[in-house]
Amino acid sequence: MSQTIPDQRAASNAIHFSDIRTVKVRPFDLLRRSYEFIRGEYWLFFGLTSVGLLVSSAVPFGILLGPMFVGIYRCLIARERSETVDFTTLFQGFDSFKESLIATLVMMAITLVLIVPLMLVIVIALAFLIDQHQNGANGVHPIAWFTLLYAFFVALLVTNMLVFLPFLFAFQLIADRNVSGSDAMKLSFQAVRVNLVGLSGYLILISVVSISLMMMCYIPLLFILPVLFTSFFLVYRDVFPRQLQQ
Repeated sequence: MSQTIPDQRAASNAIHFSDIRTVKVRPFDLLRRSYEFIRGEYWLFFGLTSVGLLVSSAVPFGILLGPMFVGIYRCLIARERSETVDFTTLFQGFDSFKESLIATLVMMAITLVLIVPLMLVIVIALAFLIDQHQNGANGVHPIAWFTLLYAFFVALLVTNMLVFLPFLFAFQLIADRNVSGSDAMKLSFQAVRVNLVGLSGYLILISVVSISLMMMCYIPLLFILPVLFTSFFLVYRDVFPRQLQQ
């Protein structure tokens, strides 16, 4: 027997756990499908994504991150329905400000819990290496510095993935099904759990690519962000099929 997540906002959008599909994530095929999905309007989605991230960074603590994510996904939903996509659609994400803020704040809280200890470890390790460098006769071998830097990036990669992965579908669910923030998180956690291996592998791949592009002054990363957002939407649609009435 399937368990039902109560939807207090719209009964027609109610989702059962049994509605969640287990899918096979093929990273390169997913990226190809994503580019094909927006190819005819790539520059429009480049602008939408860039503006959305710019607006989300305008207020501290990621307060506007949720509405902008919801807005970007609503643009992709409109594209899926062959409807007009414009910046008005992007800013419709503010219609779900409260629900998206709930998911954002929970995600930010978990990030702080994981990132702060990581930063403390790095600071202590740096202080130790600096002390050794100042007091040692031969200083600290460059390999030690490289190892610490490499370990930091690996730890940051894993931490970001652990934080983002459970929330992977939360903002799409708010945009697509108009569910509450708490229900969106519950459903996202459940969907990620049953597709954990494939989704983890995909996030590791794009995290490595993203960090590499960030080291090139961020500019190349901006050009693949529309494809990445689209890939998150398409894998969401694979896991949560489109409703017949949509």
